[in-house]
Amino acid sequence: MTSTGNRQEVKVKAFTLSNTPTLLSWIEGERDKKLWSGNTFAESLNRQAFLSHLNRENLHPFSGFSPDEELIAYGELVGKKEGEGILCRVIVDPEHRGKGFGKTFCAKLLDIAFKKFRYRYVTLNAFHFNVPAIRCYKSLGFRQVAFRPKARQFHNQNWDLVILRKDRPLAA
Repeated sequence: MTSTGNRQEVKVKAFTLSNTPTLLSWIEGERDKKLWSGNTFAESLNRQAFLSHLNRENLHPFSGFSPDEELIAYGELVGKKEGEGILCRVIVDPEHRGKGFGKTFCAKLLDIAFKKFRYRYVTLNAFHFNVPAIRCYKSLGFRQVAFRPKARQFHNQNWDLVILRKDRPLAA
């Protein structure tokens, strides 16, 4: 793999439906589904549920590809142009986690969010125990703006949510 400094190269493209099976294969079981999508797929996550989800208004799905064109990441920007944006449902192929691909992918999504969609700011939710993700987002300039204790339930556990926000840079 090629890298630029400490960042892995990731090519970002609009998500195409042909990548759905690969993406869904990264989500193994109910816990993974909850970690990735919160309450978005309350019932089941399958091809049809996901394709229906993609039809939501103002939802912009993206894929991240390695230099050799392997799908390695997925994420969504949600929001109206020049409004408030949300970065959500970010996931990196389990085989590529912890290598910097997620950070590079999210940095490129933020560039799209601020330059193409002109969002005034971008927010996101992360579970409090997902320390690698929170560390990644903070390294990209997000700051914590809220904490919601017991915001989600998974089986007999209550999961707290950390809400993070990044304002559009003046130069964007």
